[in-house]
Amino acid sequence: MVLDSIKIGTRIRKIRDEKYNESRQAFAERCGLYENHLGKLERGALLISIKALNKICSATGTTADYILYGNSETKNLKIRKSIDNFLDRCNKKQLKIVFNLVSSLESYYKED
Repeated sequence: MVLDSIKIGTRIRKIRDEKYNESRQAFAERCGLYENHLGKLERGALLISIKALNKICSATGTTADYILYGNSETKNLKIRKSIDNFLDRCNKKQLKIVFNLVSSLESYYKED
């Protein structure tokens, strides 16, 4: 498969706009990138590096497979957005409760 920098940029911008509704500057800060660099990626003027890809994936919970090739269920992005929005509204105590709940569920499913 050939990587298409314009499609990759479009997917990155879609994540920024639809999942986070952030300015380019805010999203760049979230991902640990320079705003200028992010702009070049979004326009397809620059092919994404592994380092930048990793930063975006880590900061957004998006898979590299989606960013590079568009392979993902949009339903998963919507679910992640809902979860992110919920967690953003939680205080520290509530986040700890959610973390403990998820951790206990994870250990339950590992036993199967």
